[in-house]
Amino acid sequence: MGHGPHRPFVSRRQFVQRSAAVGIAAGAGPFLWQQPGYSAATPVEQIHATFGHDASRQAAFSWMTPGPVRRPFVQIGGERVGAETVQYAGYPGYFHHARVSRMLPDTAYRYAVGHEGRVVSTRATWRTGPRPGTAFTFTAFGDQGTDEPDLTNIQDFDPTTLQTITHQQPPFQASLNRDLAYSMQPAFHVIVGDTSYANGDQAVWDAWFRGIEKMARTMPWMPSLGNHEIEIAGGIGGFSLLGGDDDSWGPLGYDAYRHRFALPRNHDKDWEGCWYRFRYGSVEFISIDNNDVNTEVTANIGYSEGRQKRWVRQQLKKAAADPDVDFIVVLMHQAAFSSGLHGSDPGVRRAWFKLFAKYGVDLVVQGHDHHYERTHLMRRAKVVETGEDGHYTSEVGTMYIVSGNGGGVQRGEGMTGGGSFTAAIQAMEVGTVKVEVVPDTGRGTKRLVIGEYSATRGGAPIEEGIVIERRLGKGREGSREAVVLPSEDPVGPLHETRGGVAALALGAASSAAPATTWTRGTGDDEVAELRGRRRDAVRRVLRDLP
Repeated sequence: MGHGPHRPFVSRRQFVQRSAAVGIAAGAGPFLWQQPGYSAATPVEQIHATFGHDASRQAAFSWMTPGPVRRPFVQIGGERVGAETVQYAGYPGYFHHARVSRMLPDTAYRYAVGHEGRVVSTRATWRTGPRPGTAFTFTAFGDQGTDEPDLTNIQDFDPTTLQTITHQQPPFQASLNRDLAYSMQPAFHVIVGDTSYANGDQAVWDAWFRGIEKMARTMPWMPSLGNHEIEIAGGIGGFSLLGGDDDSWGPLGYDAYRHRFALPRNHDKDWEGCWYRFRYGSVEFISIDNNDVNTEVTANIGYSEGRQKRWVRQQLKKAAADPDVDFIVVLMHQAAFSSGLHGSDPGVRRAWFKLFAKYGVDLVVQGHDHHYERTHLMRRAKVVETGEDGHYTSEVGTMYIVSGNGGGVQRGEGMTGGGSFTAAIQAMEVGTVKVEVVPDTGRGTKRLVIGEYSATRGGAPIEEGIVIERRLGKGREGSREAVVLPSEDPVGPLHETRGGVAALALGAASSAAPATTWTRGTGDDEVAELRGRRRDAVRRVLRDLP
């Protein structure tokens, strides 16, 4: 894997070895090594905020300092909330996370961050989420990257065509799409995996966070894990060339992601931050790590040993029974339905189809394939409503969107034909999904109103006014819990992958990655075969590169 000109790649093992060497050198004399000092003048950067489980009352504020500091804090609502500092092996900077709870709903708070008793940043405004029954808008895309990816890095790889994204789709237009999303003034933005395309180069992560900082300070970016968040030695976007377990950035290659974001806790002692949920207004959002269950990207398959799936089942069941929940939205990277290059992943479908159908998931936002695509309403693999003029009134299906056109586009072989599930295959251009949540239309219904807008054509609509509508009533009337489903779905003709100060309660974050051992799922013969084929294909494409 290339790592660009920013800094040399340092694996976790190399970091430990070099640290030991530095310690030996330190004993030889103070002129060879000096403990870094603390300074009140140390600058802050990459400031961003995320929601807690309850967006109306909880938030986490995060930032980076290039050197160590004492007593980092966020000042908000006239109070100072202490932050916890975390650092991961091989990265020279320090990350600080301050979690704040018991804020007032739908309230604007001014905040700033600092250390050693001194406010260092400029002030920004944070607004808590509303109470249930309030209308709001959110935006979404995946696979963003930066405007100028290092062309020595292979950004993505398709083992079927032996093509790489860097050979197909530069220039990236990540900032153009970010600005489009910002102009829509959403309550928040979701990015469904493959955020920075750092591929191990931590300076690219830094550049990505600097790029979104203006927006993310006031409109949180809520992420999901994608295959390019797997940063492993000798690999490309989750494809291991060596077939071993020599992960560079933590046990799963997730160190950068898990240390830079302070996400709602899932209470899994090993894998905090890998999957999570949050409630905004009357919508339940659930973020899933499909690296655990997909069939294509083999590096982390089975790592949760079923824990993620049990957690998702529990959260969906609770949300479906909650009278304050109008809609359930799932965020994930690898796609259950796609006509693009990667296609519809059978592992993702096997993992989630029954649960999504049983508990009435309304919308699934996906990435991975670099285009925009939308399905009809689906019950597992079957189309249950095609929608007249983009209007879907059924309460027995789930709509899936592919939004992997966050920074570039990539035409795949499957785009020429599509499948029976496909409602729209228009966007081979960079764009943003906009979703308006309407809890009460005044006509006895509640709606999600969906549109896709082109960043390369000044925000022109690709499609808009797509409606998913439910009847008003106590809770999620018409939930699919009572639907009797067959035990198996046929695969079908899918293109498959080859406020108030008194309201604050102070708390500190805890996002350090735990030291743990784990075993990848290797019992599935299909997975083992895919793993071998992918490895051979990557070797061939690397051998043929100039």
